[in-house]
Amino acid sequence: MAESVFGSSSIAFQALAEELGLEVLAPADRPVLYLLEEPKPLLPLEGALLLFRPEGNLWRYRTASGFLLSHPDPELLDFARKEGLGVAAHPPWLKREELAKAVALRLFHLGAGMSLASLLDLLIKLPDRPFLEVLHQATGLALARVAPWGEVLGFAGPVPAQHPREPGEGREWTAWEAGEGFLVAYGEEGERRRARGLLEVAARLLKVRALERSLERMREESLGGALLEGLILGEAESDRLFAFGDTEGVEWVLALVEPKAVPGRHRLAEERRREATLELRRRAGTFLDRLGVPYLLTIRGNRLVAMWQVHNPQKEAQSLLSALPPGSRLGYSAVHAAGEEVQTAYREALIALKAARTGEALSFSGLDPVAFVLLQQSPEDLKALVDRYLPLPPKLLRTLEVYMATGSVEEAAYALHIHPNTLRYRLKRLEEVLGPLSRPEVLAQVHLALRARDLLAG
Repeated sequence: MAESVFGSSSIAFQALAEELGLEVLAPADRPVLYLLEEPKPLLPLEGALLLFRPEGNLWRYRTASGFLLSHPDPELLDFARKEGLGVAAHPPWLKREELAKAVALRLFHLGAGMSLASLLDLLIKLPDRPFLEVLHQATGLALARVAPWGEVLGFAGPVPAQHPREPGEGREWTAWEAGEGFLVAYGEEGERRRARGLLEVAARLLKVRALERSLERMREESLGGALLEGLILGEAESDRLFAFGDTEGVEWVLALVEPKAVPGRHRLAEERRREATLELRRRAGTFLDRLGVPYLLTIRGNRLVAMWQVHNPQKEAQSLLSALPPGSRLGYSAVHAAGEEVQTAYREALIALKAARTGEALSFSGLDPVAFVLLQQSPEDLKALVDRYLPLPPKLLRTLEVYMATGSVEEAAYALHIHPNTLRYRLKRLEEVLGPLSRPEVLAQVHLALRARDLLAG
């Protein structure tokens, strides 16, 4: 049967249903080319095996191969018989995910002698979950898909607990960039070398599929982005958030993210800054979509604004930052539960972002009072504060920082690798410029100036 069926890189609907042990209600010899788990009638359906009961006009499904249903109805059966489509019944308790996996594996086993082109044709049309299983059967290697933030998106075969986070090759593994994460193969070097060609193409297929999903997601996000921008500017009604999953009492946070700084004022630098910001949006959308909560995204200048329904603010903000390119920094607001508080949340996130260092996710709620007050000022005001109260050469400035951090001559001298008497001499020189460090007002001025300097540097 396999040779005749896979001469056209496909298998007949009825043969597939019988192999799966399903009850055939409407026989059909139409070829099964790929699976379609969700109703997407705008796609070309020729050769599609559908795992759902169609909605709307059945005529749109006339080119499909057939249906696998738990509860077929007379209307569908009558339509299938007139159009030559197949219908088979599966047990109601069988989950759609497990059914899709079983169909995909059966397609592979029945076509064990298929060409590489036929196998790739099958792979590109498979749903995500069966993809790795079929690839595992074809190569004999254990496989895993790993997200940039470390989450295992799927696996097939005996894989280890820890996985690489970037493309490359190790003693017992090889990893390829595969769109939203990495495709990792585990096994002996010879087996990985023999399967390299197929796995490299599979990784490219995953990249193409990820790009398609990203484009679909960005189209959906565009409406939400326009609403978020309007809420930030005070030009939109908060009631409109209901259409994007926000309901009364739902808690959310708003975050601002900046990519790694790109130096230069020329046009190429501007283009790179724009690309970096768009990459932030793509990766943030991937992460929040995977998180499975309502969210909104928009871009303001070179910053990404993200607002999402929150359950664990600190963990989710840190995980979001981990999903973004290295060198990014993130500031996020306090938790809010009212849509009209978006402007307040935006100001909070902006203050937190100013205080965040590279690679840090900082909460507005976690700011100390001094940082909160200082960040209300402009960068020019902060610089003036530093220039006024810290007119010191680098050696004395470093001495002051360490002494203020420790509060002890002995500890500061040890940290600076100098003798305590040397430190006392430097402190006298400092007091000649700043005033006695024993006076509270001098200590307050110095502390504020040092914090302002740290915030400007961050």
